[in-house]
Amino acid sequence: MKPVAMHFAAMAASALLALSGAAGAAEVTTSPGAANRNELAPSAPGATPTPGQSALESLVAAAAAGSADAMNDLGVLYSIGGAVPRDYSKAFYWYQKAIDGGSPDAMNNLGTMYLYGVGLPRDYANAFRWFERSAAHDNPHAMYSVAVMAELGLGTAPDPALARAMYRKAAESGFTPAMVRLSDDLARRSGVSRDLVEAYAWLQVALQAGLPEEFQITVLSKIDALGARLGPGRRDEARIRASQLAAPTSTHGLSAQREAPKPVVSSHSNFM
Repeated sequence: MKPVAMHFAAMAASALLALSGAAGAAEVTTSPGAANRNELAPSAPGATPTPGQSALESLVAAAAAGSADAMNDLGVLYSIGGAVPRDYSKAFYWYQKAIDGGSPDAMNNLGTMYLYGVGLPRDYANAFRWFERSAAHDNPHAMYSVAVMAELGLGTAPDPALARAMYRKAAESGFTPAMVRLSDDLARRSGVSRDLVEAYAWLQVALQAGLPEEFQITVLSKIDALGARLGPGRRDEARIRASQLAAPTSTHGLSAQREAPKPVVSSHSNFM
């Protein structure tokens, strides 16, 4: 699967979960306007509505009632296609509406459209700007994207200090790819700033937190290599440190990562 498809596919599951939940949401009482109903209606005259049709209408109703989350979910659905025909202009419209409503996830998703040139001209500077705005609202996926782009000098001047700060903040929020990047940075530093114990500990936390399968072998290899450099005594120290790091992130970060809607720029190969 191409990287862009992988990133937008990462949004699909949580958006569709939100979609299925919308069907039974008692608080949604506003009927969507005619234009919105037509956007989501079957295109063929007399077509039989799909089982998800009422859920789609409920999602539109929630958006019409002012739910920024529902607006963002509609943007996701139009980005990935399937439940509705893929339409990047409508995705862009709903992301902008959600951003007007204060949605950090929509800021992140719009940044991804600019990053990959999906439905918009590729524009790294605009992508970085939207990721920064989302990260300012504590979106860990956006923090990670800001860190990678600052490290690479993509859409912004290279800024190692910003990259390190954002990797750490995203890692402490429970975002596992950031834990791996943070570990790599800690291990390759020179002199007294190198911290192999902390580097080993973050890899342990990432692995235990449910790192994407395609990176587990790489992380296991890194753990083995660091463990050999540490020796038995310091390995035990690093494992104790891992348990200390895991405690606060499991309370608020790791669960949030699993439940966070629409992770776009996340753990796939071009950003690992």
